[in-house]
Amino acid sequence: METAPGAAVQLCREIRAYLEQRGAALSEAVRSYPTPIARCDEQLPALLESRREVLQLLEAPDATLAESFAAAAVRWDDAAALALIAQAQQVSAAR
Repeated sequence: METAPGAAVQLCREIRAYLEQRGAALSEAVRSYPTPIARCDEQLPALLESRREVLQLLEAPDATLAESFAAAAVRWDDAAALALIAQAQQVSAAR
């Protein structure tokens, strides 16, 4: 079994990899967003905000990454994010 510090380091790597993938997908969604964009469009601003949030999380230090990620990812309807949150909770409980 991996030690708590080792598990925390591995978890940070997995979270960063997930965030890089999510950020790339959001960037692609923004790039391919259909034009023209109406003033009342709510989807593009939401995409931009999600991408900003992911980029901000990628800049977070490892010491706060898991907690910051969990706070943001609970709003995402994504099984991979929820699995990482559960993993973060296990690592935190092992400390």
